[in-house]
Amino acid sequence: MIGPNWRRAHLVTRIELRRTLRSLLDSARGILVLAGVGLFVPAYSLGIGAIAFFGGGALTELPTADVRTAVVAVLLGLLTLVTFVEVQRSAKQIGEPDGLDGLLTTLPYTDVLAGVVGAELARALAVLGAPVLALAVGLSAGTGFVLVGPVVLVTTLLVVTLGLLLGYAGGLTVKLVAARSAFVARHRASIGSAASLLLTVGWLAVWSAQSGQLAILRALTDSPLLWLADVVLVAVPGTTADPLAVVVGGVALVGSLPVTAVGCRWLAERVWYVDPVQPDHEFDPDERTLSDRLLAGRVPSATRVVAQKSWLRARRAPFTVQFAVVPVFLLLVSQGQFLLRGSGAPTTLPLTVGVATAAAFGAAFTLNPLGGEEGVLPLTLTTAVSGRAFVAGLVLAGVLPGLVVAPLVVVGLGAAVETPSLPLLAALATALVATVAAPAIAAGCGVVFPKFEPSSVHGRDVTVPSSFAFGGYFLVFGAVVAPASAAVLLSIGLPFPVPVETPALLAGGLAATAVLGGLATVAGFLYAANRVATYRLP
Repeated sequence: MIGPNWRRAHLVTRIELRRTLRSLLDSARGILVLAGVGLFVPAYSLGIGAIAFFGGGALTELPTADVRTAVVAVLLGLLTLVTFVEVQRSAKQIGEPDGLDGLLTTLPYTDVLAGVVGAELARALAVLGAPVLALAVGLSAGTGFVLVGPVVLVTTLLVVTLGLLLGYAGGLTVKLVAARSAFVARHRASIGSAASLLLTVGWLAVWSAQSGQLAILRALTDSPLLWLADVVLVAVPGTTADPLAVVVGGVALVGSLPVTAVGCRWLAERVWYVDPVQPDHEFDPDERTLSDRLLAGRVPSATRVVAQKSWLRARRAPFTVQFAVVPVFLLLVSQGQFLLRGSGAPTTLPLTVGVATAAAFGAAFTLNPLGGEEGVLPLTLTTAVSGRAFVAGLVLAGVLPGLVVAPLVVVGLGAAVETPSLPLLAALATALVATVAAPAIAAGCGVVFPKFEPSSVHGRDVTVPSSFAFGGYFLVFGAVVAPASAAVLLSIGLPFPVPVETPALLAGGLAATAVLGGLATVAGFLYAANRVATYRLP
């Protein structure tokens, strides 16, 4: 087996890193990312160094079994994190580098693969290098033994490299399956979006819940992975490392790198040179969809077609509306931990889930009415569809599915967590009002802050709403649902005496939210429709 030419691989690495730097510097979002890395990585590194310094002294006093478990937990957490992130990146972005056809006609694929993986390792070290170095220095200073630092540094770098290779191989495996399976190729956007969300939520939920952490640690203590800890324990004073475990763990860690590299090479050859399957998209002009049967004759044709266009686009390319799940994602991260910790979900969960669902459906289709049309915007503006019909179609696209999903999750969760009946009905009413009002609010904010410049989402150029539109939408939406939400929360918790009966409190909150929602809906819809009708291309 002929290895790569390292000079040519180095050239590929330099090209990839230059492209990354240019893409970051050419956009405001990229500059913010660089600024965030420049600010948070040093601060994070200082924090890790301080913890390692003070914890290093305690390591010499703890039992060897406890130190071994802590070390393997840190190493496994780092390995899992790097692998998880790299699977996402290789499956969606770097699995097929830019200009791949040109590269493969001038260089052997092994050189290209080595260069791409080298560039990815450089990106990983740009983020993790300083924290890992701070960890090593802090442990050396805390324990008072210089040898601890180099051992920790080398071990963590090997673990990062292994995680990167495993993740890259996993991403190439995903791409190979998509290239050879017609079903996966036809539905890969939906499958990928669902898998990304579930994996992210599962990762955060497990590692943020104490019960999940304890279960993982118990599994580690009974697995061969514990041998990796002995590699580090060799340099930690006051601990006893098993010589056999040190040898086996070190050989396994170092030996896994070339094995994984060979796997990446095998996968890259088949992914880069394969002719992917082309799924057939048959079009039947006489086919009547569910939306046709439900809306035909009840909704004007122009409005119905705009709504159907929005649904079809979201089904074929879910990544175009992934930004809308931000409210639900934040909710799962914050409140989903109660379910995993065994303390029971709060009785306010139906309200928060219902409001988050309404916010998600409201933002999905209407938060960027003009920019969301992308390249077909000139055609949209010159058709016979009026501004009101166009915005009404976008609003309808968010309202109809929201009115189906929101009641189901509110009532279902209310029964599960045993929310009192009267607050549950108020939470359901709040979610319904929010679902109806949210799309029009989003449309109004979207035309005030339109965004036409594409952003890279999973390696594809997509026009997503601007941050200002997001901020304005959540401010107005929050103001609308605040009265009813506060009334429901007070009726359930009542942390302090309220001189109002619960029914009157809930009725007043709902009335205020309904009035605010009606005003915001009318204002947002009319303003957005007028802007669309009078918009002129620059």
